[in-house]
Order: sequence, then structure tokens, then C-alpha cells
Amino acid sequence: MAKPWQPPTARISAKSRSFPEVVRDIRYCVWSINRFRPDPPGQDTRFFAWNLGSGFFVAPKVFLTCHHVVNSSKCPHQTGDRYQLVQNLLSNTIANTPHFIPVVGTDLHLYPDRDAAVFQIDGDDHPYVPLGYNEILAGQEIGVAGYPLPRFVVHPTGNLLLSNLIYRVAKGVVTSTVKQSLTPASEAATAELNTIEVNFLFVPGNSGGPIFDAETGRVLAYVHGFMDSQIVQRYSDTIQENITAGAPPKHIQSLHAVYSLGIRLDAMRTELDGFGAVL
Repeated sequence: MAKPWQPPTARISAKSRSFPEVVRDIRYCVWSINRFRPDPPGQDTRFFAWNLGSGFFVAPKVFLTCHHVVNSSKCPHQTGDRYQLVQNLLSNTIANTPHFIPVVGTDLHLYPDRDAAVFQIDGDDHPYVPLGYNEILAGQEIGVAGYPLPRFVVHPTGNLLLSNLIYRVAKGVVTSTVKQSLTPASEAATAELNTIEVNFLFVPGNSGGPIFDAETGRVLAYVHGFMDSQIVQRYSDTIQENITAGAPPKHIQSLHAVYSLGIRLDAMRTELDGFGAVL
């Protein structure tokens, strides 16, 4: 008789199982990243808070996300910034880490050339994902998980409500594997990296989350973002109801091809091995 499922407490299983079972386990490894900055500076009671994106534990105290999530040129990390990881669990309860203040080069490590960042987080051990550096094939089924479309709400008491962070997943196939340099919005280009493309849309907040084998849960890549290219533009007739309301008789109709991009985990293998995140 099979043992009843229990939430993972260490590295999650890499055995073949159904996609919902994989997603259920990975949920405990993926977190939303919040930043708190003193507002005004120099005090410790009022903070400006916002959500940055997603990430995941690759070892009990080692957390991987994207460089552009935590240190973009538009919103860079600043000395004294506080961070908190938050996740929404199956029991409809919110888990969150204590606030931590990382120091670049000590417990926050930045790799802009690979659009990667690593936090080393003290405190309790966390469930973490199995890693996969094996070849990725076009047509391979993969999943993605994270906390896209975050929305902060402040309670009338002034406390930040975290319960509206929603864990979301998607499943698809690898459309292509491409070696290319990537340019996050307003950022410097990366080195040439092994990437994967999928033809469903990663949305804001997914960045930094895991891309994993749909059958085993082994993480193969991390979410970078997406690209879209306009492939058709034409003038179309506007319906009479809208013309009557003041719209022009013709309007531009565009069709875009959208591909989401992930950076293969092998780009960070040497660094992750050094942090103790092993197969």
C-alpha cells in the first residue's frame, strides 16, 4: 500500500509521476520575492514594498532567481534593502521567511552575464528541486511554475496582505533550443547562452522561476522572459457600432509571434556546484 503523500522537507522526488504530482511537490520549492526599502531612508518602521518576481531553492539554503529580478538597471538592489520570500501553500496558508538584508558578494551573488542571481539564506532548511543538466530536446514536455501578476494590498491597519499571491503553473513543449545572447529590457546583453524557447507566454512575475521536466520535476532552466515579433500588420474595417461611438473607419490589426525564453541551468552549473547544489 502506497504511503500517503506528505509535503516535501528536503529535495523533492525525481521519480516519474503525473504532472499534477510534480507540480504539487515543486510548489514547496518556489517562492515569490518581495523587497522592502526604508521610506524615508534612515529609519526602521516605514518601508516601500514591492514584488520582484519568482525563484526557487536549489539546495536547502541556496535560492536562484534572475539578475534582472533583483538588480535591474531601473530598480537596482541598494545597500540596506530587505527581502522576504513568500509562498502560497496547498493548505491555503501563506508561508514566509523572516526579512533578511543580503550583502552583495557575501550572501547575494550577481551574474549579469547569465541573467542569474543567487541568495544564500540563513535559518531553516527549505525543500529544494532536483537539477537536470542533461540534453534538452525540441518537443520535450516541460512545466513552468511561479508567482506571476503579483498584486500587493495594504490592510487599513497598514499591514501588507500577502494572501493574494497566486501560485500558477503551465505546461507545454520545448519549441526550440537556441544558443543566443539575451537582452532583458533596458539591460546589457548576456553572454551567448544555451536557451530554450516555448510558444506559450511567460508573464511578468514568472521571471526567475523554474522550467522543469514535466515527468520528473528535474529543473532544466530558469525563466528569463519572452520575445515577440510582429509578423503581420494590416488595416481592417471597424464595426459600425464603434464608428458611431467615434472610432475611425479603419484600424490597424497586428499579429505577433510570441516565444518565451528560458536559460538552461548548465549556464550556472559551476557556481551551483560551488554552493553545494548538486544532482
